[in-house]
Order: sequence, then C-alpha cells, then structure tokens
Amino acid sequence: SLLLGESYSSVLIAMVAMHWGAMLVLPALYTAVRAWFGHARPTLQFYRALVEETSQDVFQKSLRGGVLGVFFFVGAVFGFLLFRCRTASWDFCVKNFRDPLEDYGFESHSFLFRMIAAVYFTLWNPVIEEFFWRVFLHRELGTALGIGGEESLLGQMDSKDVGPWMGLVYGLLETLPSRPTLVRWGISCLYASYHMWPVKVVFQDIWVYYAPLGFCFLVCLGRLLLVLRENPNFGLPAAYLLHVWVDAAFAALCLFELHPLAVAVAR
Repeated sequence: SLLLGESYSSVLIAMVAMHWGAMLVLPALYTAVRAWFGHARPTLQFYRALVEETSQDVFQKSLRGGVLGVFFFVGAVFGFLLFRCRTASWDFCVKNFRDPLEDYGFESHSFLFRMIAAVYFTLWNPVIEEFFWRVFLHRELGTALGIGGEESLLGQMDSKDVGPWMGLVYGLLETLPSRPTLVRWGISCLYASYHMWPVKVVFQDIWVYYAPLGFCFLVCLGRLLLVLRENPNFGLPAAYLLHVWVDAAFAALCLFELHPLAVAVAR
C-alpha cells in the first residue's frame, strides 16, 4: 500500500489500499483459510463476545474516550503551531505544509473532495485501524505465540474497583515491557512504523529529525489505545473515540492549510 502511494505520489491511494486491502481483505482471507482448517468456531465465539462487550455501556465508554480525545486535539493544535513556527521560529520549522499535501494527491481535487476525504479519514480510519491493530493482530499473534490470552482482549482486565479513571492509571502503570506485554509493544511498534511514510511526506527534507519523535509518540499512542481497549470501563468505544479526535485534529489542520483562503495568503 505504501509502495503504491509512493509510486503514484498519492496519500489517498496509499490510504485506500491500506484500509480495504491490507486491513480488510487480507485478514478476511486469513480468517477464511483458518476456518477451512477447523478454527471457525473459536473465531466466531471470540467476535461474538467482542460485539457483546462493545455494546455494553457504549455511551459512558464513548464519553470517556471523547474526554481524552479533546486533550489530544488541543495538544495537536499547539504542536502544529510550534512546528509551523506560528508562535516562535527555530531551526526545524515546517516552512511549507501545503505543497507536500498537494504534491501527494490533493492538488487536482476540489475543496469539497478534500472535505469528504477528511471526513472519511476521521471516521473510517479509526474503525479499520482499531480492528486491525488492536483486535485482529493482537489476537492472532498472541494466540500463535502463546503470549497473552483472549480474556484481556475482551475487556477482562482487573479494574481494581477503584473507578474508571484510576483503573486506567493502574492499567497504564502495568504496561511496562515484559513477556506478557511483548506482543502488545511489538505491534505498537509496527503500528508506529507504518506511519513513518506520511511523516516523510509532510516533513520532507527534515523528516529524519521528526521521525524518532513521531515514532515514539505513535508507539505510546498505540499502547494507550490498547490499554483503553482492554479496560472494561473504556473498551473499544473509548479507543475509537480517542482515535477519532486524533485523526480529526490532523484532518482539520490539513484542511486549514489547503483552504483556498489559506493558500491565497501563503502566496
């Protein structure tokens, strides 16, 4: 998917290919082959239990994820102002945020199309990524390697009866790398690594300076999303809402840079 995006100089092609090919078609084929060899029943039981767990207290879980997401959204805006040197100037300022976006797929499209792409990215990307990175890969790799049971993947982590927010704090404190968390940290690293190409696109010549920072941030974000996913007081709805806010921040900032008025001012 990323090779297609680079070959055609289009983040749109890369995104669609990743969503519908790598994260939907390939897992579906893998599951179908496994079902052919007699693994259909445990798979169906797992996803049935996942649906039941996700449907419980959806509003409260979503609200908690939304609260966390607002903080990330505000932080992303301040980070954008810092990187774009809107508040101060430094050696690693992103001088031009608009041209990379136009060079990689947006130049020939109307602003309406760009808004539709932003909505698609904000609402659909979290669905695909949360399923693929926080459910499918963790279950399959954990089962194959014998590390981590399905219980934690179905929101059965001990909340310690201290309330949802303190339970989340305890969950975060228990995420230090160890054998039971090896798969989780490994997949979070993979999750971060596949975002390095968009970092290269956006930051261009100075991307090597931002790549380590972006990689560490995304590893921690992926790990946080999984902690939410596995916490019975937050679950998949909270992980999804937090992810929506993170993607909404990026989409809104991209639209701001690509808006005709902003382009006119820049020129």
